[in-house]
Amino acid sequence: MKIIVNSKQEKINFNNHLNAIIEMAKNKASLGISSFYYPIPIGQNIHALHLIDGVENRTENTVYGGYKCIKNGMIRFSIQTN
Repeated sequence: MKIIVNSKQEKINFNNHLNAIIEMAKNKASLGISSFYYPIPIGQNIHALHLIDGVENRTENTVYGGYKCIKNGMIRFSIQTN
C-alpha cells in the first residue's frame, strides 16, 4: 500500500494561514494597532519564513515581519503606518 502526502491540501493549508494572517492584520489596523503575533503552524510542513514572504507579497509589503520577528513559536507582524 502506498501512502502519499496530498500536496494540494498542503497548498490549501498554506493559503488558509495566509488569509487568516491578512484578516488579523485588517482587524488590528482598523483598531489602530500596528503589530500582532501569529503562531507558527506546527506539523503542517509550513515554514515561518514562507508565511512571512507570502504575507508581504499579498499585502504589497504593508504587513511585514521585521528583524528578529520569529520568537518563542510566534511570528510578529508589523503593519505600515502613515
